[in-house]
Amino acid sequence: MRLISVNHLSGAGGKLKQVRAQLGNDIAIKAFREGTLPFPDGAIIAALHWNESLSDENNKVLAVGFPCADLQSSVAGSAENVQFMVKDSKKYAATGGWGFADFKNDKPGNEALHQTCFPCHEPAKSPRLRLHPLRPYPLTVS
Repeated sequence: MRLISVNHLSGAGGKLKQVRAQLGNDIAIKAFREGTLPFPDGAIIAALHWNESLSDENNKVLAVGFPCADLQSSVAGSAENVQFMVKDSKKYAATGGWGFADFKNDKPGNEALHQTCFPCHEPAKSPRLRLHPLRPYPLTVS
């Protein structure tokens, strides 16, 4: 797996603050770079999510190095979850060819949770919602 993108997600009235990284296997990386749609079978995308944490240690260094800039640093704190998307057109035909998995505290999510994955990603198949090819969110399910 190689890095595709890193991003920050916040919302829900300030309750949600996450640092996120998306990784892909060679098939997914090639599809992103070449703009290949639909994604080929065998593509795997992983999403790593951490809760954001302010870094007092980094902030002290920034205050000395850049005293007038009022900079603040956040780092990845506690792990929230790990998610996977696997492209297999035959096995996962009912969900656009994508299989979904979610793990939290080393335990897999239940089927009810997995049923929420496709409806959330499915609207992203609109070309207007796709971002730069190496930034998968919102991720198309093509």
